[in-house]
Amino acid sequence: MGNDKSIIRLGGACGIIGIMTFLGIAVILERFYWQKIPAETTEDVLRLFASTPHSQVAMGGHLLVGFAAILFLVAFLALMKIFESEKPAPSARIGGILGVIACPIMVIQMLIQGTVMVRLGRMFVDATDDAQRQSVVILYRGLRSFDIGIDLAFDSFFFMAWILLSLAMLKNRHFGKIFGVTGLALFAITTCLNIGAAPNPPNFEMAPLASLWVLAVYIQMMRSAKSISIKPELN
Repeated sequence: MGNDKSIIRLGGACGIIGIMTFLGIAVILERFYWQKIPAETTEDVLRLFASTPHSQVAMGGHLLVGFAAILFLVAFLALMKIFESEKPAPSARIGGILGVIACPIMVIQMLIQGTVMVRLGRMFVDATDDAQRQSVVILYRGLRSFDIGIDLAFDSFFFMAWILLSLAMLKNRHFGKIFGVTGLALFAITTCLNIGAAPNPPNFEMAPLASLWVLAVYIQMMRSAKSISIKPELN
């Protein structure tokens, strides 16, 4: 039992670090770094990603978000332990599995996205004529479309995971109806917005607000670890 409580605390800590990393990269770095740099065309973007320190910031940011996804995987596994402390609802088990599947998809997306940005940026500036540069631009646009597809795959698993886990929270004493209803509303709206705008990102971004709710879930996990009583499985 003590080991299970340690796992829950570890999962909560991993989730908190992961969310703070995601918010720092996706919100703060995007708004206060990338949006301050003028890049109106694809050619401008490629030159940007080939230059110092922008190439290091781009690759480093994607690696950090990929690392955050690994932390989310640990957090999903630990969250399932909380539901196992009571009679686990099928939605909790399925939601946890979907969340675990979503995490490596995010790692793959981040590594591909960052590599494509930096490597093709260098290929663009190293090109010797306009024909080569135009080929790199076409290749970049095509690969970024592939990247969008991976992002949609991640969203599908991740959003459905939290919708099902929110359903399970409604009758769980460690979370309750406030957590459950709020999570259902946030991720149902986020899912609808993403479906309506697909394959492009939605005009209204719910990710920062949903991330704050997920952060609250991880904090509650750590608080609940003290009162968790894991029932032994019967052979």
